[in-house]
Amino acid sequence: MSDQGRVLVIGNCTLDASFRLPRFPKPGETLLTDEQSQDVGGKGANQAVAAARCGVTVSFCSVVGSDESGRLIRYRLCDEGIDVERVRQVNEPTDQSIIYVTPGGENSIVSTHAAANTMTTSDVDRSLMGAANNDVVLMQGNLAQGLTGYALERARAGGITTIFNPAPIQYPFDELWAFVDHAILNVVEMEHLTGCVDPEAGARSLLDRGVGYVTITLGPGGAISASRAGVEVAPAEQVDAVDTTGAGDVFCGVFASALAMRYPVVKATRLAVRAATMAVTRRGTQSAFPTSTEIGRLMEWAP
Repeated sequence: MSDQGRVLVIGNCTLDASFRLPRFPKPGETLLTDEQSQDVGGKGANQAVAAARCGVTVSFCSVVGSDESGRLIRYRLCDEGIDVERVRQVNEPTDQSIIYVTPGGENSIVSTHAAANTMTTSDVDRSLMGAANNDVVLMQGNLAQGLTGYALERARAGGITTIFNPAPIQYPFDELWAFVDHAILNVVEMEHLTGCVDPEAGARSLLDRGVGYVTITLGPGGAISASRAGVEVAPAEQVDAVDTTGAGDVFCGVFASALAMRYPVVKATRLAVRAATMAVTRRGTQSAFPTSTEIGRLMEWAP
């Protein structure tokens, strides 16, 4: 489309080490496994990769260490066609994540964020330089509170559509909602932030706080998309999940790209659900994401 915008992702990146376990370890317990893998990850990088595989132009603003892990991440992101000119190298080690995955596909993740915490408002300003009002800014909860608020406010002031995925939850977001056009969160995050158990009630709570649209992902139940005009349901195909790591990031990246391509919100939500559903049937993080060809086929299908 002639008015297609770009996706500008501002977030973190990590090098992930994943371990497949029979179950999560108990406190003080050591479990043995023969299944270990390494992948590029971090919510920011994951969402940038998922967005790029939709065929839109993606620019990534982040930080990596001046080490082999940082060089590997930049190489892998470049290989995905992502603009990494705003991925700055710092003297901190590249952030890392340890991921435990059980046979049912559930995961538990611990990440460092020392490198991510060195991102500055100057990084954000460079990322937004030249952005147009048909572009989309996509952020997560990994970065510092002040920096996240600064980026969302600057983007909104420039007429850029803002998407915020408030995960991980590490501080209150009360002062940020007014700058969020689209909030995307799962039911656990929704309950934590709103106190509501019912997804529709949680969505209404965030709409009342100033968010334009709220999307609640429901795992195997798909997702709901809520606005002041009402609630739409995007069901998911029932599949056998083997690894849910990164599925939420696939959803966010594909949703952001769909908005940049001028898809209506409901159609963007349905496309994101199908892409995330495909991801959970495979092991790994970015290596499990749908390919560009697969996402192209999903776009042809999406009603």
